[in-house]
Amino acid sequence: MSYLDSLLETKDDIEEDKPLQVNQKLILIEMIEKERVQVLIESEPFRYFYEDVTSLDDMFNFEEILGEQYAIAKEHAAFCLRIFASLSLLKPNVSLYHWLSSAIKVANCIVMHYLQEVLGETPVIQGEAGKERSMFIQINRQGVTAQKAGRVIDNLFDCRNEMEHPLKNDPSKPGNKIFKIPNYKRIQKQIQKRFPDALTCFNSAYREHYAD
Repeated sequence: MSYLDSLLETKDDIEEDKPLQVNQKLILIEMIEKERVQVLIESEPFRYFYEDVTSLDDMFNFEEILGEQYAIAKEHAAFCLRIFASLSLLKPNVSLYHWLSSAIKVANCIVMHYLQEVLGETPVIQGEAGKERSMFIQINRQGVTAQKAGRVIDNLFDCRNEMEHPLKNDPSKPGNKIFKIPNYKRIQKQIQKRFPDALTCFNSAYREHYAD
């Protein structure tokens, strides 16, 4: 019996007021849980995203501090969740690029406030890095609580760039370029291992500063 058939049978049994079997109860519990998660995702995607990635029970109230940047971070968090509903569900395919790009945007909003409002520094371009990446490099050089977060996201920019610019030299035609398939499995493992460290580190850095 297919999943759909099981659902229809459960529906019929409920309408006829028949006792539900164990497997039918499990189906209902699963559906209720999926609906609960979906409501949370739609109502507060940033919080759901942050808690899912970090598994933290004491998440800092970023909404209160980030102001307008929070709305931007919230949109990117929602986009991440539409691609993969959980960090544990990341798949090694092209969708990983879009997920990571928006996940970095979430971190951008957090690091911009930390750099300017907490450290009191003006963002400065670091070498050949772009404006966004430079902020993470800048805090990585400060020896502050969020230093590790800066280092992790800086490294994840390399992963994003690898997926964004998948070109290599054509061995059969010198001077020509060909597209290559990024190592999605390696990147997936890197994200799942390191990205939680970055957001956990930011959480600690904000708690440390705003607890004073």
